[in-house]
Amino acid sequence: MQRLVHALRQRSIDPVHAGELLDACTCDALQSELVASAKDPAFQSFVAKSGAIAQEKMAAMSAGAAGMGTQAAITIMGSVVPGGAWAGHAASVAQAEAAKAQAARNMQQSMQQAQEMMTIMPRLMRGQKVIELAQKRDCTWLKEAMAAR
Repeated sequence: MQRLVHALRQRSIDPVHAGELLDACTCDALQSELVASAKDPAFQSFVAKSGAIAQEKMAAMSAGAAGMGTQAAITIMGSVVPGGAWAGHAASVAQAEAAKAQAARNMQQSMQQAQEMMTIMPRLMRGQKVIELAQKRDCTWLKEAMAAR
């Protein structure tokens, strides 16, 4: 949290922001500023890493969904076959350990993403301000972009 506060305080002296008054920008200048912020290499890197992590998580969810059939089969067999519950129990223990390890990996990834986000926080804040000003000025480019969504 202290890093976030520090990053936000740095915003006022960050060279990206020095000497620029967004309030005086035209709609065209606001559009150019937003595009420049989105093309920033640090921002692009963060988006690429976040996309890769999201794809990894989607693949894990798909694999988990496929495993649900196996778990159901073990449960059914364990309830019918004498002594079969032990196989189901062992599978449940292994599944719980795997879920615990996955939760730790997810937490680590989330913490890493939060740390990496600190580097682009000034750009994010600036982008938010640009969009707010574009809405306030009723800029055509923003209305068209929102209508296309």
